[in-house]
Amino acid sequence: MIKAFPSLLIDISKCEQNIAFMAQKATKAKVLFRPHFKTHQSKAVGELFRKHGITQITVSSVPMAEYFADAGWNDITIAFPLIPQMDQRVNALAKTITLNVTFSSPKNLMASIHSIDEHVGVFIEVDVGHSRSGVAVGNTRELALMVNLISSIPNMVFKGFLTHAGHSYSARGRDEVEKLHTEALSKLAKLRSFWVDQFPDLTISYGDTPTCSVSDEFWGISEIRPGNFVFYDVMQSQIGSCSTSQVAVALICPVVDVLPVQQKLIIHGGAVHLSKDRVVIDGADCYGFVCRFDGRRWSNPVPNAMVTALSQEHGVISYSGNALNGIKPGDLLAILPVHSCLTVDCMGQMFDSQGNVYDVLPKTIR
Repeated sequence: MIKAFPSLLIDISKCEQNIAFMAQKATKAKVLFRPHFKTHQSKAVGELFRKHGITQITVSSVPMAEYFADAGWNDITIAFPLIPQMDQRVNALAKTITLNVTFSSPKNLMASIHSIDEHVGVFIEVDVGHSRSGVAVGNTRELALMVNLISSIPNMVFKGFLTHAGHSYSARGRDEVEKLHTEALSKLAKLRSFWVDQFPDLTISYGDTPTCSVSDEFWGISEIRPGNFVFYDVMQSQIGSCSTSQVAVALICPVVDVLPVQQKLIIHGGAVHLSKDRVVIDGADCYGFVCRFDGRRWSNPVPNAMVTALSQEHGVISYSGNALNGIKPGDLLAILPVHSCLTVDCMGQMFDSQGNVYDVLPKTIR
């Protein structure tokens, strides 16, 4: 079993159920399922997707594409604006696999357009409301400029438009997620109708865990790219994307000290393990839900208990009533992370209940 703490424990059964759920949803909606692997970053976890016929994946960087290409994935989309310093690594990778790259603006495109010598598919990122990166979905002039530039380069094939409805992360409740989803689909439908005559095989690539988890309708969409769903987390449970019973990773932390008068526990599990992503619950910051741990599996979240403060190595659990009576220094608790993607990235390694190790993309090659 696990010998070092804190450690990140993965529930393989829940993970496989989450994959099956999303794969079946994509099949029913008749869209391609191109899952984002940035959440798990693990070759071993990636193999679980093959059981469901997945052959095309999404990543968030060139090093991540190289890592998964080395594991035998040969159709990869890098859903992050291309960084000019990575141009030659893109060229090398494109010699060996089917590779799609993404550009987020005319300036981003011009920085690399004459440095990519190999055959690549190209997506233009559009913004449907997240306001992070990408061309505004209604900015026809700028999009036309980019399409024309891409089409002028013989080794670049314009694939279509890619977006991330990340503003769904601010939603609370399934109805609000559905509303944002419908608005995004409406914008993308207009975009598609403008270009589809010129590009009959146009791909509209869409992906975020909240809308892909909640909705069953994807009209006008060619492929979905959710990533966080493979593990889910506290944030997704608060949005309404999942229940806490679907969360497939937990940070196993030793209790360092017990402060019963203050109704607090100190754990070894801080920002370097969980990140500092948080949600606000009843006016209080929450950095994770607290579960009891029997050495192999974690319980449902303990009512009225959560991680309320983090420093580098320390975590502070606050509770009320008798929620954590009997806990003593040295006991182990399981913390459901607020953001599983960042917790995996912080930890760099996962374990299952049998003690098997699931390594992730090494930070040294990112």
